[in-house]
This record gives sequence, C-alpha cells and structure tokens, in this order.
Amino acid sequence: MSIRIVDYKEVDMTDEEYGYYQQIAQEFSDKTYSGKEQFRDTFEVDSDACIVLIKPPLKKQVAWAVLCFLQNLMINQRMRRVERWVMEFINDRKNDS
Repeated sequence: MSIRIVDYKEVDMTDEEYGYYQQIAQEFSDKTYSGKEQFRDTFEVDSDACIVLIKPPLKKQVAWAVLCFLQNLMINQRMRRVERWVMEFINDRKNDS
C-alpha cells in the first residue's frame, strides 16, 4: 500500500484506488473548480491512514460518486487490515509448531 494525500490527510490507498480518486477529481473539475474540493471535510482518518469516519458536510453538496468511493475505500482498508492480522496469526502459529 501507499500513503497518498487527500484533503491534506494521509490516506492508505492502492495505486488503483488512487487512480480512481484522480478520475473522480478530474470528472468534477472545470475551469473554475477543482474536483478535489468534493473530498474536502468529508472523512477522517486514524494514525494508520485508514478512514474511520465518512461525514458528508451539511452545508455543501457532495457527489454520490465521492461518497460511494470513500465508503468502498474504507471497507477495502479494513479488509486489508484484517487480512494482515490473519496472515500474522497464521505465521505465528506456523512458527510455534
């Protein structure tokens, strides 16, 4: 995994996830607006750069594509974390044998 910067926060993302983030930002950009603004103040991360809270702002509109992407990313991050824990557990059990 790689740590990327989104909305001035460190976020753990695969290259594919980061590429999709860039596509979403590009899709919502025009001459006067950066699509990256869609992500501003929409999520919080923990010390491991994993999303822990998705919080759509109440005073601005956020595209569904952005919210769905963030939700999917949060789930993917947690699944990767669980996979690492399971692999560590299996490796520890093998070493104990």
